[in-house]
Amino acid sequence: MKEEFLKAVSSELKIIRIENGDSQEELALKSKIATSTISKYETGKDDMSLYKIEQMLKPYNYTLSIFFTRVLAKTQNKKPKIV
Repeated sequence: MKEEFLKAVSSELKIIRIENGDSQEELALKSKIATSTISKYETGKDDMSLYKIEQMLKPYNYTLSIFFTRVLAKTQNKKPKIV
């Protein structure tokens, strides 16, 4: 469950960046986070702090609340329903 959630967080960060038409390099300039770090976060190869997530979201006017609402909505839709 935890791994699935962290994968969804990584994926959503990438989706938001792409939706806004930015490359990893462009986001690196805007967020002051190294391109290599952004790459690791988006692929789930490195742990990330809430602070770093917030820095990546700021250029797109996303709050942590809005971001995690999106992530939770997507992860909850993937759960199998018990009938």
